[in-house]
Amino acid sequence: MSSSCSTKRFAGKKVFVSGGSQGIGEAISLAFAREGARVAVNGRNKEKLEKFLPSLPVVPKGAHLACPADVSDEKAISQAVQQAFHEFGGLDILVCNAGILLEAPSEDIPLEDFMKVMNVNVTGVMLCVREVLRHWVKDGTKGSIVINSSVHQLIPKPAFLGYSASKGAVGNMVRTWALEYASRGIRVNGVAPGAILTPMNDGWANDPEKYKAVSSHIPMGRPGESDEIAEPVLFLASDQASYITGQTLYIDGGLTLYADFAKNWST
Repeated sequence: MSSSCSTKRFAGKKVFVSGGSQGIGEAISLAFAREGARVAVNGRNKEKLEKFLPSLPVVPKGAHLACPADVSDEKAISQAVQQAFHEFGGLDILVCNAGILLEAPSEDIPLEDFMKVMNVNVTGVMLCVREVLRHWVKDGTKGSIVINSSVHQLIPKPAFLGYSASKGAVGNMVRTWALEYASRGIRVNGVAPGAILTPMNDGWANDPEKYKAVSSHIPMGRPGESDEIAEPVLFLASDQASYITGQTLYIDGGLTLYADFAKNWST
């Protein structure tokens, strides 16, 4: 599935996408570029970023930009955001997409693993947003921020305590920033994907039996695709969503509808 939108809603806009060169981030970066935006693509691997950039559609306002950095590294991500502001002459939109998950029973979870997930999924988001807000507050920019969360912001995920905790935190961060900066014309929203076909989910996506099992829990009967997350992200970032802030949009094929209740077994 691919975007067919050619309205160029973002012509002349400048966008920073963390974790922007694979999976959902790749789809988001491509979608913004298709609609005319210059995209600063962040990721940890410089070579991978530089290889990805030529796949982005050329836009009239200038070249796209690779901004390598680990989002959980305060100095590195600060420099990456500064690079984007310097090269682009500002930013209009921030998309926080970078995230990881690690599995372990809660009684055995290593502190190192728990903190690694929290450092990327929570601290990394905070650092990206903080660096962008500093510029926007100083310059009076009325920008838009969209943060990629998860259905596990709402649905517990046993054996993934760090991931569940991090996404719960992200949901409240969205609401906090939205309230704090609404009077400045800065909007902050989130998206919460369900089961999506991305490299992070290759473990079940490439196994027919596991794929079937995952699909059986989704009311729509199938996983989503990255483009099905990218398009709502663009909507929330656009002027079409100019009166929306502090919201998290669940994009999950109905996963948060409690699929077991599709057949009435409770009465």
